[in-house]
Amino acid sequence: MIVASHAKGWKIINQHSHGLLAAMIGYQYDIDLPNDIIVPTLIAIAEHDDGVVETLENKNLTKAGAPRHFLVNDESKKTDLKRYLNVMENATSKSQLNALLTSLHLDFICGDSIHGQDQNLKTFLKEQEKNRKDIFKHLNINEEYMHRLYRLVEWCDAFSLLICMDKIQPEGRKMEVSESPDGDMSQTFYKAEKEITVEPWVFKNDSFTVFYEYKIIEQLQFKSVEEFNEVCKKAEVQREEFVFSK
Repeated sequence: MIVASHAKGWKIINQHSHGLLAAMIGYQYDIDLPNDIIVPTLIAIAEHDDGVVETLENKNLTKAGAPRHFLVNDESKKTDLKRYLNVMENATSKSQLNALLTSLHLDFICGDSIHGQDQNLKTFLKEQEKNRKDIFKHLNINEEYMHRLYRLVEWCDAFSLLICMDKIQPEGRKMEVSESPDGDMSQTFYKAEKEITVEPWVFKNDSFTVFYEYKIIEQLQFKSVEEFNEVCKKAEVQREEFVFSK
């Protein structure tokens, strides 16, 4: 979950909603790919975090009973692999390309030193590396092409997170997004309130609208993840819209 403090309590954005926003950004990206490539790629962008029902995941409450932002360490030395295994099962059931891109993304987000002591995660990542080699043999694409596709996945994911986490700087101050599929380091900033631009401009249209959905949870603490889930179910779904313009 993406969790931010709010005047009324907590602002909760599900990772699934963040993934959908990333796919909306990817859909507008001006990249020449055939249908059998771009569709699985957009699905990989949208579903890269669809492993569990977040409001029922125990680690998503802190010891104090507050909703846990996904970047806040849960102090566990072991990774719960359930989410990652579910993500890979979903991706593999769609296509080899979905599995390949999703596996690359899991390696990107998990393969850092913070997880260095987690043997189960190490084993999982080694298995994924082997699976990627097997898949790659069956796909009629070269390695450079594969990494270009993955950079699109990562770029859209990073951009969506900047928006959902309200990280884009105000007053026209530029900040980096990530390396684009073509190797450029994109920069973004607000042209006006809720109006975002990117340099260099990489989209098919000169203007388009994207959104994410969220909920405001007024209760600050919860005795259990089940209680948190019930409160979330009853909360009103709200929508935040942004315009991208050249």
